[in-house]
Formats: sequence, structure tokens, C-alpha cells
Amino acid sequence: MDAIRPVRRTLLRERAYEAIKDAIVAGEIEPGAVVRDGELAERLGLSRAPVREAFSRLVDEGLLESKPQSYTRVTAVVAGEVRDAAAVVGAMHELVVRVAVPRLRGADVNAMRSA
Repeated sequence: MDAIRPVRRTLLRERAYEAIKDAIVAGEIEPGAVVRDGELAERLGLSRAPVREAFSRLVDEGLLESKPQSYTRVTAVVAGEVRDAAAVVGAMHELVVRVAVPRLRGADVNAMRSA
């Protein structure tokens, strides 16, 4: 009975959020595309309520933009913001390398080479 463990409980709004976010990040829903709660709810096999809650969270995170009673759409990609983000990510990667390399052992290097 050791293999039986508690099942992770997730809320439908969380599942909707993850599915919609993944579709946006993967480019399946393109920047600027209008999204409708009813259509996505149907595609996800959910009611509109969890999709609306997911929309609210995605608006808060900046992946969606919404004008009440008008539209909800995927936020457009702004080239300058992408450049700024890339610079930050590059700096973070550089820091990680500077901290990690001195700690590498021979076995770590061999594992990377074999991978």
C-alpha cells in the first residue's frame, strides 16, 4: 500500500489557468488574438466560471489585456520589452555560471559531456 498516495487536488480555475497560459506561451494563441471565455470553456470542457477566473489572473500577470464589455485579448509582444527581458535573463545566466563553475567536480563535467 506504499504506492497509494494522496491525489493532488486542483481547482478547475487552476487547470484552466495552466492550460490557457501554456497555450499563450507556446504561441498556440497568438499575441493580439481575442479570446472568448465561452469558446475556451467549451474547448477545455469546463464552465465559463473557471475560465473567467483564469482570465482575471492572466490579466493581473500581463499575459491578457481586457476592456470590460468589449474584449479580452492576448497582450501584444513589444520588441523593446523583449530586449529588456533578454538582457535581464542574460545577466542572470552569467551570474549562475560564475557561481556554479567553481563548484563543479570532475563527475559533474563527465555527466554533462555524456549528456
